[in-house]
Amino acid sequence: MVQTEPNLLLTLQQVSLCGAILSTEAMAALEHSVPLKRASAGLRSLTVWGRIWTRSGKDYIIAEGGCDTARVYGTKVTYEPRVFFSQDGISWADLPAVDADTAARAARLRTMLTGDPAHQYDPSESDPAADAAAGDAAAEGAKAGAVTEAQRLRAMVDGINALAAVQPKGCCVADAHNQLVPNRLFSGVDHPGKLEAFQHRGQALAPGASLAQDVRGSWSVAADAFKRVTLLRSLIYPGYFFYYDDRALTWGGFYSGDGLRNNDLVFML
Repeated sequence: MVQTEPNLLLTLQQVSLCGAILSTEAMAALEHSVPLKRASAGLRSLTVWGRIWTRSGKDYIIAEGGCDTARVYGTKVTYEPRVFFSQDGISWADLPAVDADTAARAARLRTMLTGDPAHQYDPSESDPAADAAAGDAAAEGAKAGAVTEAQRLRAMVDGINALAAVQPKGCCVADAHNQLVPNRLFSGVDHPGKLEAFQHRGQALAPGASLAQDVRGSWSVAADAFKRVTLLRSLIYPGYFFYYDDRALTWGGFYSGDGLRNNDLVFML
């Protein structure tokens, strides 16, 4: 049977070896709160996406819904997920989508999140040299374009999804309504220990697209031939892990980290 959505328990069981874990209390709370939130939001699917750390310890647990309504335009797949966050695993709040300009300002910030969704950041503080050259007028303009932590959190989730969210090749197909649906005939990938067996979520229908086309060294692959389980780790966004079980035909991804992109990857290769 082909899975229709990732199972949190199975995913955490596999990626826990990499350090991506949730506490027993959080798991117990999520077991009840996620189905309730899915029903109240009117979604067919809602899955726990991961956890983003904060300086205060009030980490953000992220849930993503609506991925089963992805639209297909030719070979391009467009996702418009609804994203929610919780700091106690019980109550959830929406994370509205941000525009490209806000996402660009948020990307300039390199500090850890504070744990306060209403906290405001001044993007000019992340580049003091540019701020000094711009003068007082530019500084006032930067303050007018302040970024809240909630906006920054959504920009982090979108950025990680764009470069790290992956799936096995062939697990999805387009139906007659141009929506992406699980492939009921999916029987596994040919070479689960290679990057060629996986692709980015947005390239689900692109012929020949695979992770092997990404920047060399941006993925770490660990394949257990005995258990027939493959673990992928993103080095662009350390903290994102993906597992694929070739025997049970299950898979799932989970993020556990500070949400910051690794801009030093070129020096690590």
